Amino acid sequence: MRMTKYWFYILTTLTIFMNIPRRSVAQNAEKDYTGAIKKYDASFKGIGPEVYFLPPPKTANEILAENYAEKKFFSKEIARQLLLQRLLLQLRSTNNLGHFNYLMNPMPATANAWNDAIEGQKKAENWTAGYALSNEAALFSIKNNDSSNASAFLYQALSLANRTDNRDDIATINLNISNFQLYSGDFERAEESAQNYHTYVMKSKSYVEQANAWLLIAMARAGQGKYKTAENNIIRSAIPLFNKAKAYEGKIFAWEMLAEIYFNQHKYTEAQWFLLQARDLANAKKLSSELAEIEYLLASSKQKDGNFKVAIKEFVQAAELAAAENNKQLSLAILDKLGEVYLVLKDYPSADQTYKAYTQLKNELYK
Repeated sequence: MRMTKYWFYILTTLTIFMNIPRRSVAQNAEKDYTGAIKKYDASFKGIGPEVYFLPPPKTANEILAENYAEKKFFSKEIARQLLLQRLLLQLRSTNNLGHFNYLMNPMPATANAWNDAIEGQKKAENWTAGYALSNEAALFSIKNNDSSNASAFLYQALSLANRTDNRDDIATINLNISNFQLYSGDFERAEESAQNYHTYVMKSKSYVEQANAWLLIAMARAGQGKYKTAENNIIRSAIPLFNKAKAYEGKIFAWEMLAEIYFNQHKYTEAQWFLLQARDLANAKKLSSELAEIEYLLASSKQKDGNFKVAIKEFVQAAELAAAENNKQLSLAILDKLGEVYLVLKDYPSADQTYKAYTQLKNELYK
């Protein structure tokens, strides 16, 4: 009885198993990249289970391409830091700051410490000291990437300065506010602040300051997409004023700004023409401070224009100039773009070398 039941179970199980639809698979002659399968007859074409192989390992070039794809997310931060670097060069202290150095000894090390120092002057109704300290507190906050406190300190500085008749310092604070708003992308308010600055400097009869005001107005308008108006503000207003003052550095900077306006419209030929004018003037007047930035912008426009071989030459030149200036932030931006050009041209050894240099410098700057 037990034997009969045993065979019944066996036969039932076999019947169920044999009725399950199964796929008859012939062996495929594939390659074992891992070396895990030691005995495999690739010539066997009969029926049997499939042999599964892991995909081949990624090549060094594929890994390099993935590294470049991943680093694109950080390119925006590099661009932001370049803008911050430019912003810091445009900001100014008030003219009366020297009278209040004793109030900054020791120098406040936090936003709260700055605020305490300012509040003391406000309680004493010392508005001139108050706005001088507020303006410095804003510059401190900007340097430390504290945009919220920077904005609050700047508007406080303007409010306190407006209680005085120190027009030059009121103009300076408006200049700082407009530059900060440009950096923050608040273009409409940046134009308003630039117009206020322009109103003050028109009474100073300083051609350079008037030209700087027009540059601020132009960049604010360009940020709003008013490109033609912005171009005219620089070409017809700012540059003639720089010419009158023989302010060559200002004129070079104006050409750079004009090139950026064309660059943002994808008009790379026009942008390159103005950059070449700026480079020629900088070399003629031995004004080397802007040369690295000019070469970087030229190379970037050539890259966008698809002229990759020329772009490489100009990126390399920009890298040499940036290294001579010890401008590490610009050097990082150059390496970021240079490697991408090498990758497009499939110059993998150069792309790999550039990526390693980029990674080393990035780790140094962003610990």
